[in-house]
Amino acid sequence: MQHFNRAVRFAVGILVLATGAAWIQGSAAEDRAQGLASWFPRLREGMWIKVEGERTADGMLRATEIKVLYGELDEWEVESHIDSVDVVHLKLMTTLGLEVAANSKTRLDGPAGQKRITFAFFEPGDQVEIEGQWQNDGTFLAEDIDVEKSKKLHPDMRVNNRHEIRGRIDAIDAQLHRVVLVGITVLFDEDTKNKTPKVD
Repeated sequence: MQHFNRAVRFAVGILVLATGAAWIQGSAAEDRAQGLASWFPRLREGMWIKVEGERTADGMLRATEIKVLYGELDEWEVESHIDSVDVVHLKLMTTLGLEVAANSKTRLDGPAGQKRITFAFFEPGDQVEIEGQWQNDGTFLAEDIDVEKSKKLHPDMRVNNRHEIRGRIDAIDAQLHRVVLVGITVLFDEDTKNKTPKVD
């Protein structure tokens, strides 16, 4: 490809052109010194990122950390707690505000390597890691749901407001410093730490 040296290839055939050979042109120290304005404009729709943060009262995720991901990626990942469970329809709602659907092919794993649990095992408060695909109809179909910590086994466990999303950027609001991942609006500010490694 003629301009391959000026491009970074991401999953699903999206080609994101950069102004140089790498997305991160400055060092991590330079990005921290210059703040949000130094790295946010380099985000593009189609990029895969991982964000960690806390959910705000109006349902957004305020990112405390961001990392741009490289390589062939095609699976979304969410870490959160379960807010409610619908055993009949094989659905659960996370405290992040994301509804997750499962089917007969979804692998369900319990804590400490416990295998082959049923959907009835889940209950509000469970800390879960979910991997799956974001569907065209706006649903998140789980391929794997892992219980990292069970409310049944740890009844005194407190639900925290920490969430993590790994996914592809669907939309960007440059003025308000926001992106959309799996239907969740993610807000970045000057306190967001850019953990993207520098690449050659």
